[in-house]
Amino acid sequence: MSDPQGLVYDRFAEDYDLGRAGWPRELLDGVDGHTALDLGAGTGKLTAVLVEQFPEVVAVEPLAGMRAVLKCNVPEARVLAGNAERIPVVDGSVDAAFVAEAFHWFDSAAAVRELARVLRVGGTLVVCFNEWNGFEPPVGDDVRAALREVYERLPAPGGPKVESGAWRRGFDGSPFGPLVERAVEHEWTTDRDGVAAHYVSTSSMGALPEDERLALRERVVASLPDVPYRLRLVARVYTTDRC
Repeated sequence: MSDPQGLVYDRFAEDYDLGRAGWPRELLDGVDGHTALDLGAGTGKLTAVLVEQFPEVVAVEPLAGMRAVLKCNVPEARVLAGNAERIPVVDGSVDAAFVAEAFHWFDSAAAVRELARVLRVGGTLVVCFNEWNGFEPPVGDDVRAALREVYERLPAPGGPKVESGAWRRGFDGSPFGPLVERAVEHEWTTDRDGVAAHYVSTSSMGALPEDERLALRERVVASLPDVPYRLRLVARVYTTDRC
């Protein structure tokens, strides 16, 4: 990976899993084949959707802690250690490849070359990112103040990298067609533990000592009413074919 901040999730993989929404089934619309690759699969949020459609799913993830959760969550998938710059599958063996919430951490040009290598000609690549639109009910001033107090001391999260569009640069001059963008609205419902896990499992949290991260988690949980929380999201989905 070109950015080491994308490799900080290992020690809080379980919070990452608890605090992240899944993906809507519509991401797979128009994509078919026998073998799918989930690259940078994390704890299997998208992998769980892929195994419902594809007979064979290969999930590649560099972090051992994330892979351990992934194997429990999606035992149907074949889980491999590896990264986007060196994908551990043979040439032309994948009908469709998916990258969810990860491409902004990659060396874009190297990742595109590897994806072109493993995808069959005519195969489909789907890159997606979630936009978070806030919890309902709102988390409140106490939680916002606690988070602001900590985040001011931490590096920026991955969102600005996504918004910059720099992740697309590796596609210039590549054997892929134009990236076609669409938006898919979806929702996730969780409890106050899920809300707290959501906030304390961002990439920025990798710079926070573990005792401080856990103390922040406890403070957020204690400040929240014990009610269901709904998070509205928009999945930004970019699709292209291997020429």
